[in-house]
Amino acid sequence: MFLREKIFAGMGRIKADTVLKNCRILNVNTKEITKGDIAISSGFISGMGDVDELIGSKTEILDIRNAHVCPGLIDGHVHFESSMVTLTQFAKQSILHGTTGIVIDPHEIANILGARGIRLIMREAKSLPIDVFIMISSCVPSSPLETSGAKLDLPEIKKFLDEECVIGLGEVMDYPALLHGSPDILGKIAAALEKKLVVDGHCPGMRGSYLFGYMCAGISSDHESVTYHEALEKARLGMKIMIREGSAAKSLEEFIPELLSDRISLENFFFVTDDKNPGDLIEGYMDAVVRKAIQLGIEPIQAISMATINTARYYRIDPFVGSISIGRRANLVILDDLQAFKINNVVIRGKINPKIEATGYPGYVLRTVKYKKIESSDLKLKSKKNMVLAHIIEITPGQLITKRSIEELKTEEQVVLPDIEHDILAAAVIERHGKSGNIGRGFVRGFGLKEGAIGQSVAHDSHNVILLGTNFEDMALCANKIKELQGGIVIADGSVIDYLHLPFAGILSTESAYEVNKKQKELHSIVKKMGCELDAPFIQISFLSLPVIPSLKITDKGLVDVDAFKIIPAVIRN
Repeated sequence: MFLREKIFAGMGRIKADTVLKNCRILNVNTKEITKGDIAISSGFISGMGDVDELIGSKTEILDIRNAHVCPGLIDGHVHFESSMVTLTQFAKQSILHGTTGIVIDPHEIANILGARGIRLIMREAKSLPIDVFIMISSCVPSSPLETSGAKLDLPEIKKFLDEECVIGLGEVMDYPALLHGSPDILGKIAAALEKKLVVDGHCPGMRGSYLFGYMCAGISSDHESVTYHEALEKARLGMKIMIREGSAAKSLEEFIPELLSDRISLENFFFVTDDKNPGDLIEGYMDAVVRKAIQLGIEPIQAISMATINTARYYRIDPFVGSISIGRRANLVILDDLQAFKINNVVIRGKINPKIEATGYPGYVLRTVKYKKIESSDLKLKSKKNMVLAHIIEITPGQLITKRSIEELKTEEQVVLPDIEHDILAAAVIERHGKSGNIGRGFVRGFGLKEGAIGQSVAHDSHNVILLGTNFEDMALCANKIKELQGGIVIADGSVIDYLHLPFAGILSTESAYEVNKKQKELHSIVKKMGCELDAPFIQISFLSLPVIPSLKITDKGLVDVDAFKIIPAVIRN
């Protein structure tokens, strides 16, 4: 509808398509609940309160009988790829959970397929009823300490910043490059700021003068605060704080009671998930975050504001979404129970529970895993000594950060062995984009695996193939099955036991979230019987190779000391 027609619709000269009668409207603009009707014309809100003049003979009247109506929820930062389903399948689940808008940074796809991968996602997004706002990935790859399938340089990013669906520059993860004044990353930031777009941050643990310098670059948000006090410092300095409640990293239980206790204004905080596995996505999305925030003591209208208008204002999309306001898109959630945040129906651009059709994909996205056949010997670290000192990656359950230790490991026939008794597994990352053929090797503690091996082509952010195992033979079996499948999660113990097929760029299934979740649960049950007690083992594995989150990680180039931002030897005394 053109502007002229919108004006006429607001005045009643063009009658409303639909009117929701007898609403209790959650007004996030004024933080109050008002009674009235909502008129909808061509997918936008044309009237609120007394809308009788907007009703015509063809207007559909829906009496919602004094139910609460709130704005459609927005996820302020998510990599949809972590759900292991396509954007279309992700959107189907989003609608069911009242999430009518998502702000995505497609850097998982970008690290594999580059600019054409982003353009593919943009085309798919345009076919969907939900609002998909795109932050263009700033760090592809996330650092020079890994090998990605593609790179996004400044000229490509400048082209993307002109796209209507693009609202900013994605999280700046390569903070060492920024703090050293790298022309490449500074050029990307400057290009976004020149267009009055926002720039998202990613600076876990950063405090003091380093943080001052980072923020002086124009970065205005962060979702990686490890502690509440770190988040509060960033907020006091002027950052917008994304409170993350995803599948791997959860902050609500720590942050919200502290925010309420300190009586901190919540207008500069908003909710994000960052990553959602398919099971969690099915059980609840942003509705689950709002529900938990209410349970933790935030007033319902404030919790809803943190999942709607706060997000929209930060990204400067509030003229379109984020509130029940005149002229905004009619993205609404009708509730059966406000306190329990129980959803009855979802309205997107005036349509109740809109349907989504399946889409097809070009063949190139299904052929992305490229490496030679892997032998067990390819995965071994060698030493002529009987015992060696080795760096060990120590996982932190439920968090993306890792710790580190140094342990003695035995050797046999000049091969450094994992120590199953002390929960130390062998680890390897295989470059899978056909660029270098690198294999990084190391050791990890915290998975509890007593037998067999796990391998997957989901490994943030470059998505090389990562393997963990009690022995090298099973690790090789996983690697070769992943190549055969052109992507997936594989479990082996003497032979390949089971797998989840992920053919889209080696990280996504084209099946529904229900099908992916069913198979993932089967795999989880298997690894639990093999000794792993982690709640989200496959997500935990996927972040072991992200070399921008402290403290020790592993990529195809080797063991990464994230604190020092350099490759270090896995074996200290060889």
